[in-house]
Amino acid sequence: MAAGTRGRAVMQLAGDVISNFFTGYYEEARPTSTEREAIRLKNELDVIRVILEHLVGPGDFFSSDERAEFAAEAFAAWGDCKGCLAAKQRGVTEGVPFAQYNRDGIDHVYVTNGPFRDIAHAIVNHQQMLDKDFFDSVVERMEEYHTKSKAAGDEYGPDEYKAMAIELATVAALCSGVRAFFAASGLPCPEFPEKPSVCQPAQFKSVMQYASGPLNTNMAIAWGPYLNASQLREDVAARADFDKTTWMFATADDAAPTSKASASPLTCMDFLRFANVMYFPVEDAARFFNVPGEDRHLTRGQLEIAAAVYTRTKSCGY
Repeated sequence: MAAGTRGRAVMQLAGDVISNFFTGYYEEARPTSTEREAIRLKNELDVIRVILEHLVGPGDFFSSDERAEFAAEAFAAWGDCKGCLAAKQRGVTEGVPFAQYNRDGIDHVYVTNGPFRDIAHAIVNHQQMLDKDFFDSVVERMEEYHTKSKAAGDEYGPDEYKAMAIELATVAALCSGVRAFFAASGLPCPEFPEKPSVCQPAQFKSVMQYASGPLNTNMAIAWGPYLNASQLREDVAARADFDKTTWMFATADDAAPTSKASASPLTCMDFLRFANVMYFPVEDAARFFNVPGEDRHLTRGQLEIAAAVYTRTKSCGY
């Protein structure tokens, strides 16, 4: 994290703590209003439109065709696959790895012919079953698939295959988040957008095209690797669709949930863009006692409580 960015976060946190100490309260209540609700809804729908557009475009390691196909499967599978529902009711066959059971033992209702469509269903509908063995199986699938289809100039190795697995997981998570928003809000869910008429290639051919060194792994925190904030190449950080300040806050600590998507930086940026609107801006993460943004009502502390209850209910292992 840059010194100026870190210093600003420390000053914000110190100000909030001092204010809370002397006043006994974090911030004056902000009652909601019709006007604020309208702004909030617009911001939510705007970011969803951007996310969906990006999900059918080229990814870090997947072309627009490959990425759009996987995303379309994840989007359609969320809560709507009768095979997934039946599998939850009967349970996994004892002694069978979940990855194998998900691929061969569940009668999924597929909408695409994608090579990773079963993985999409697992991520959006069976999160409580996902473990290191499942992650490793996805990495193996990446290697099998790309060994056959690898184009000249592609420099794939262990880091690339793991980054691919993380990219797909993040894409599925974004699809799940969008579907969950419309289910909770009662608003009509939009149709999944069409992929570009001409297939666009992946943005990167190797991790070294966006990182100054190899990916890092802390098995005490996550099965997959992460990218340190300091490792991101300047030309990637300077892209028009990349917010370096948000990235630095979200990836400075490998224990932060947002760092788990960092190995695929452009897809991670979409995840952060979505979280900034739906949860709170990561730049305000230190401001635990304040309401994040003019379109919000709850403080970050109140949001954390709501999130904790939700993740316990959903058995989220993130």
